[in-house]
Amino acid sequence: MPITLRIKTNTTFKQDWREQSSNLAQQDKYAATAGQELRVSSIDRDAQKYGGDHWLVTFEQPLQPNQGRAKSTWYVYAPHVQELSGVSSTSVILRVRTNTTFKQDWREQSSNLAQENKYAATAGQQLSVSSIDRDAQKYGGDHWKVTFVQPLQPNQGKAKSTWFVYVPNVELLGDTSTSTILRVRTNTTFKQDWREQSSNLAQENKYAATAGQQLRVSSIDRNAQRYGGDHWKVTFVQPLQPNQGQAKSTWFVYVPDVIYESSVSESNIMEMLPSNINYIVQYLQRQTNGNTFIKPVTNINELSPSSIFLLYLLCASAVRVKKFLT
Repeated sequence: MPITLRIKTNTTFKQDWREQSSNLAQQDKYAATAGQELRVSSIDRDAQKYGGDHWLVTFEQPLQPNQGRAKSTWYVYAPHVQELSGVSSTSVILRVRTNTTFKQDWREQSSNLAQENKYAATAGQQLSVSSIDRDAQKYGGDHWKVTFVQPLQPNQGKAKSTWFVYVPNVELLGDTSTSTILRVRTNTTFKQDWREQSSNLAQENKYAATAGQQLRVSSIDRNAQRYGGDHWKVTFVQPLQPNQGQAKSTWFVYVPDVIYESSVSESNIMEMLPSNINYIVQYLQRQTNGNTFIKPVTNINELSPSSIFLLYLLCASAVRVKKFLT
C-alpha cells in the first residue's frame, strides 16, 4: 500500500538531522508547506537513530531544494508530519486505560524525572505502535518498551518515539485473531515459583485465576519436565496483578487447570479434518475405556488442534500399516 506523508505545519526537510536548518546550505534543505502531501517510497521510523525526533524518508518523486539537485531521501522532523496511508489495518494500537505517565527511564518515579523525559498520556488516548518489547521482566516486571509511529511531545524538549509504559495502565488493540489463548478450566493459582505450594507463597507471588477466564499469551514454555512435570511457564500479553505488589507478565501455571487454545479455532480444525475423525475418536474411546492406565477424552473440545492433527496422522498411519500387513 502506498504511503502518503502529509505536512501538518511548515517545516524543513534536511540532509543532515544533526544540523539546525539555518546552518545548512540551500541545496541541503527543502521547505515543505502545511497541507502538502507527498508520496513515499520507504520510511525508517526508528527515530532513535536520528536524534529521537526525525525519520529518514525516501520520496517517490525527488524533492527540489532552492539550489542544487533534487534529492529523494531526506530527514523529516516527525512531529510535523502525518501518515495518511500505508499503515496496515492490522497495526497495533496502544490504548490508554487511565491517566498515566510514559517515561524515558522505567527505574525512576515520574515525579523525579525532568519534563523532557516524561509524557502525560490521558485515558482513552489511542496511539499507533511501530514496535514493542513486551518482555516486562527486563523493565521492572511491569513496563513495556514501546516505539510509537508518531513521536510523542513532552512538555519540554524534543519529541521522542520510544518510551517506557506502565503496563496495567494500557491495553493493546488491533488484529488479535492470531493470538494464543490460555483458558482457565477451574479456579487455580498461578505462581512465581512452581516448587512451592501456593499457600506458602507471599501474596505478590501468586495470582488467583478464575474458571472461564481467558488470557492472551505472548510466549509459553510447555516443556513441563522442566517445571515439576505438571507446570508450564507462561508469559501473558497483559501482566497479571496479584493482591499485593507489582503486576507480572510471567507465571508458572498448573497444566491440568488450563486449556491451551491456538490461533486456529477448534471449529475450523474440525472443518479441515476428514469427516471420519469423529468415528476415529469414538473408536479410541471405546478401546481405552477398559484400560485403567489411560484416561479417555470424552469431549472432543478438550483436545487442542495440534492434538487432533496428531491423532489423525497416527490413525492414518495405523490404517496403512494394517493394509500393508494384510
